[in-house]
Amino acid sequence: MNKYSSIIISIITFFLISVSCNSPSNEFNVKIYGATGDGKTMDTEAINKTINACSNAGGGKVLFPSGGTYLTGSIHLKSNIVYEIEKGATVLGAPNGINAYDHPEPNEWDKYQDFGHSHYHNSLMWGENVENISFTGGGEINGGGIARSTVPAGDGNKAIAIKGGNNIYFQNIKINQGGWFAIILNNCRNINIDSVIVHTNRDGIDLMSCSDVAIRNSEIHSDRYENGEIKGGDDAIGIKSDYALGRKINSENIIIENCVVSSGGANGIQFGSETVGNFKNITVKNVTIERANKAGIGITSNDGAVIEDVAYINIRMSKVQTPFFILISDQGRSPENPKPGKIKNILFEDIVAEDCYGYEKKRVSTATISGLPGYTVDNVVFKNVSITYKGGGSKEDAQIKPPYMRKTDSGVSYSPRGMGKRPASGFYIRHARDIKFENLKIHFEKSDYRPIFVLNDVKEIEIIDPDIQTFKETGTDIIARSVSGLKVSPVHSLRIVNE
Repeated sequence: MNKYSSIIISIITFFLISVSCNSPSNEFNVKIYGATGDGKTMDTEAINKTINACSNAGGGKVLFPSGGTYLTGSIHLKSNIVYEIEKGATVLGAPNGINAYDHPEPNEWDKYQDFGHSHYHNSLMWGENVENISFTGGGEINGGGIARSTVPAGDGNKAIAIKGGNNIYFQNIKINQGGWFAIILNNCRNINIDSVIVHTNRDGIDLMSCSDVAIRNSEIHSDRYENGEIKGGDDAIGIKSDYALGRKINSENIIIENCVVSSGGANGIQFGSETVGNFKNITVKNVTIERANKAGIGITSNDGAVIEDVAYINIRMSKVQTPFFILISDQGRSPENPKPGKIKNILFEDIVAEDCYGYEKKRVSTATISGLPGYTVDNVVFKNVSITYKGGGSKEDAQIKPPYMRKTDSGVSYSPRGMGKRPASGFYIRHARDIKFENLKIHFEKSDYRPIFVLNDVKEIEIIDPDIQTFKETGTDIIARSVSGLKVSPVHSLRIVNE
């Protein structure tokens, strides 16, 4: 599983670094082309004039010198350019309401995804069909006045938006107040994001139908503050695929490592919700998830995608509503009316989840694997995984039957909260095949009288050497409904009731 991903990404990253970090011979200073950098005068025209001059010269460096705050509307990114924002310089988004941003481009496919995913031109910095570009220098991109939701024409709602890109490099840059997305990339390849710090109030980084990607040594904080307290946010890192470009586009060869992420209102690292194209060969390792008010790790196939060969290794998470949420639903948001997808060949190894509670939204959910009848989640391995739950469940909760995430279910979402309370205290698993737990540790801060496992329509499930806190008042540790091939070792370590 995933044995070639690191090698492939290492080669890609070396190529990107060698291309992007060479000092270009042509340097174009935005101040020479009329930018004031005083934080009050609109510098949009001067910045785009600088970029055009650099592009017409065959490429080079566009320099935002230190000491300046460059107030601007939409910046048009072009190929073969290093966008160097020096330490002490800020590219600042103009306020909305003054027609500073490009109008959203038409999109005949916009009914299949929301406004933010459908339109890219109404952004602080945007590019289309660009290649060999980098953002570096140690400075800041600040969304300023851009919004985090749907806006009228002339207003902006994203910091950096690129579709159809190749060889894109972010290094040693800060992005603050990124609007709907701090970075959204659609159908882009050969992406390296290294030593980037994001503080934003909605989505951090969205990889939409992207391949050959490395995100390393970065901090992504998607936390929305109100009066100094975290009240929301969105996915810190999203791996997704929508129908915004009018076709199904797959994603593969992605690595996320040595990062710290947080989400005050959603997921730490998440597949979906948009999942039209397939996903393969993704590795997440050496990551700390500081908070997530949905899932610390979420894997959802909602629009027919096959998600396979994914590994999470050496992850530490805390303050998460649920540590693991694996879901197949039948949203089917594309004109092809796809059948439900598949999730298979998933590894979780050396993972610690503590203080499992979503403090901002005051929600808690048991780890979940939920397929659909006839559409199973297959071959999932949990090895050396430790979870500490809050506890507090009752015996009566064991009779709960969570709803499916179907598009026909009014009011039911495809997030952990949409299923309501789970009947299990440790793992709720339904419609799954070949599930393995090895050296699983589960403990509780206070007593929980639900069974540890509730299994429904599960074939071949193995629990080896568990270290699980149980409560005699529960009466059973595993409820198995329509289950075959259940193996527990040592044999009598957990109490089983077959229904």
